[in-house]
Order: sequence, then C-alpha cells, then structure tokens
Amino acid sequence: AGGPEAAAAAVAPPRPKKPKGPSRRARLIVRNLSFKCSEDALRSIFSPFGTVLEVNIPRKPDGKMRGFAFVQFRTVPEAAKALRGMNMKEIKGRPVAVDWAVAKEKYQAMEGAQRQGEERSGGDGEEEEEKEEEEEKEKEE
Repeated sequence: AGGPEAAAAAVAPPRPKKPKGPSRRARLIVRNLSFKCSEDALRSIFSPFGTVLEVNIPRKPDGKMRGFAFVQFRTVPEAAKALRGMNMKEIKGRPVAVDWAVAKEKYQAMEGAQRQGEERSGGDGEEEEEKEEEEEKEKEE
C-alpha cells in the first residue's frame, strides 16, 4: 500500500462544477422499512456489502418515520452488490424493496411524465440497463 502520496491522490481536488460529495449514483433507497429499524441497524446490515458513508431515514414533521431510508455507499459496485444482496430480504420482520435512489427533482419529473403518459426522457439510461441485467441474472439462477 502506498504512503501518504496515495491517500492524497485518492482525494482529488473537487471540480468546480460538482460541489456535492460522494457520487449520488451509489445511493440506494430502502422501501417498506420497519419503524423499529434505526439508522445504526441499517448501517450494520448494509456494511458487509461495502463502505456505507451515510444512512438517512426521513421522518415526518411529527418525528414519525416515513417507512423508507437512503443508504449512501462509497462506490456504485458496492451499492449494486448491496442491492442484489438485500432486495426482498427481511429487516426487522418486513421484506424490504431496495432500489437505486434518484435525485428528488428527477424522481418528481419521472412521476409527472408517467402521469401524462409520456415516455420518460432525460437521464443517461445506465441505471435502467443495470436493473434489466440484474433481473435477467435472477431469472437464470
């Protein structure tokens, strides 16, 4: 393993265009989440698949959970492994649906397009292809 130079090289200076941190592409959404599940529990459940940078369980204004969570991984392959490993598995007695998280704006745009019966446009389509590949793999198994 390289010394401090290697660590410095890994932390590239941020490009002015993208001020946000880790790749949003390595972010999963976990739906049908038990209200008994904590962020710490999710972190320990998902950490065998890779480095979990952040776990976020959105709450309603009254403090109650909304029944889903976001899990941010360091890399897309780690997130993909977690998606395959955890989708439809039980967490605290409930089978969870794990999927790629999309930015809120993109999600709302998708919802709007679906309501109007239009084909979804925009995005790079990579996430869709990955999903189709995974579904094909599951059929083969």
